[in-house]
Amino acid sequence: MDRGADRASSTQAGATPEEDDDVPVTMQDLAQWLKISKSTVSRALAGDPRVSKETRARVQQLARELNYHPHSAASGLAKRRTNVIGLVIPFAPRSLSDPFFLEFVGGIGDYAITKGFSILLSSPRASQDEPAGNTAFTKIVSSHRVDGLILTEPRVTDERVDFLKERDIPFVFLGNPGRNSDVCWVDGDNEAGVELAVDHLVSLGHRDIACIAGPPDQTATFRRLEGYRAALQRHGIPYDESHVAQGDFTEPGGYRAMMDILDRSPGVTAVFASNDMMAIGAISAARQRGFRVPQDLSVVGFDGIALGAYVTPALTTVTQPIYRLGQAAAELLIKLIERQTPAERHVLFPLTLTVRESSARKLDSGG
Repeated sequence: MDRGADRASSTQAGATPEEDDDVPVTMQDLAQWLKISKSTVSRALAGDPRVSKETRARVQQLARELNYHPHSAASGLAKRRTNVIGLVIPFAPRSLSDPFFLEFVGGIGDYAITKGFSILLSSPRASQDEPAGNTAFTKIVSSHRVDGLILTEPRVTDERVDFLKERDIPFVFLGNPGRNSDVCWVDGDNEAGVELAVDHLVSLGHRDIACIAGPPDQTATFRRLEGYRAALQRHGIPYDESHVAQGDFTEPGGYRAMMDILDRSPGVTAVFASNDMMAIGAISAARQRGFRVPQDLSVVGFDGIALGAYVTPALTTVTQPIYRLGQAAAELLIKLIERQTPAERHVLFPLTLTVRESSARKLDSGG
């Protein structure tokens, strides 16, 4: 007689079987004890409405009494799931070494583990020159190694959306992709955040305010540039193309963009950089040109990475809840994977301004 039958035979009608601490209880044990099929037990534990309310209650009560826990690997196989989330990180020059992504991944991982999921990292492609169809992203999808994906840096025209929809793979963007409303995303309020930065600089007496934007194909670049233009307009400051330069969200990219701005507009007294790493690069460039920060040039970044508090001068920045963004992305994706209807498909976080030493009141022309 097998273990389940042996336990069942020792159980009197109406009595509760005793748990053997040395051998874990299985779903087959529950089925034999309750004299129902294993598939009925499985559906009852999942709360399937096709199983009567009374039977669901009996199964769930016995499972609690015997401290029954489903085997995660078997459960995943039964549902054709891997319990793995794929995270698509940017390719070089920006990568996982960026402090923003390190904190974002921490939020994803800490939430995912509480739900029994692990993370598989993947780059979009080995390099920017590699064809889009031959990418680690497409390979990871085709290998069926993940249940869903968290995508970063949505682009204005993002081929990944249709690719994943056609294959019915759940996905969530970090960043508003700015297209179909059914695409799920989490993001900080980019436009409002940039307006906080510009308002702060204007309050310090600055009007010649430059902007280091991100890559032109990314939606975050567009939204932050829109926030910059809207804030200037609200303060009656004309938008000047010579005050804007393109960066790539890296420190060297910020350095090059700041040099470009100073070549074309040496009279600027303040600069907003679309992320903190470019702001740090801008500070290096300003010093290279003999500008003092913040006495001659105020600098404000965007993101609120921890490193910003330790550079010299400490960086004024628009602060995003980076860790919480990661948690929210993982929470939303797992709901999609489990075929739950999320309360919100778009999660937008308000941002705050953290004022430190890199911004200061504009000096008078004689000062």
